[in-house]
Amino acid sequence: MTLLTAAATADRVRSGRLTAVDATRQALARIGDDAVHGWRVVRPEEALAEAAAIDARPDRYSLPLAGVPIAIKDNVAVSGYRVLDGVSEACGAGLPIEQNDHPVVKRLRAAGAVVVGLTRVPELCLWAMTDDAREVVGNPHRPGRTAGGSSGGSAAVVAAGHVALAHGNDGLGS
Repeated sequence: MTLLTAAATADRVRSGRLTAVDATRQALARIGDDAVHGWRVVRPEEALAEAAAIDARPDRYSLPLAGVPIAIKDNVAVSGYRVLDGVSEACGAGLPIEQNDHPVVKRLRAAGAVVVGLTRVPELCLWAMTDDAREVVGNPHRPGRTAGGSSGGSAAVVAAGHVALAHGNDGLGS
């Protein structure tokens, strides 16, 4: 199953040649067991529900990212999840579950994107590599090497062909 670009996916969903649900199912199948360890959490049920909602929208023909499966870096709020900023689930257990999406996530969803999951970041987003005590986020083009960078999880899942588009940002001025 070939990964389409974000533009090609949106074009096919807008034209009716592909459903957002099918695009999301394909992305979830490509993720598989996540051999690059780029995902902190994958949200299959929620993503498929979001995709079905896109398919049901009468204005989907005008959405710039109609049905495009995307990844969100785990340092911005996605409703229903904790923003862990790279700390372990145990350390982050006291953090609140987000009730609202960060503005960038709101805008992506308003454009028709489907949030497939949250990608790994370095602990507290402080280090120059995404690796932590639990996982090394691998570089799919250079096995045995890290993806690096605070957006390494996002970079790895795009480079591995899981999704065509991922959120990444720079919070410390690198």
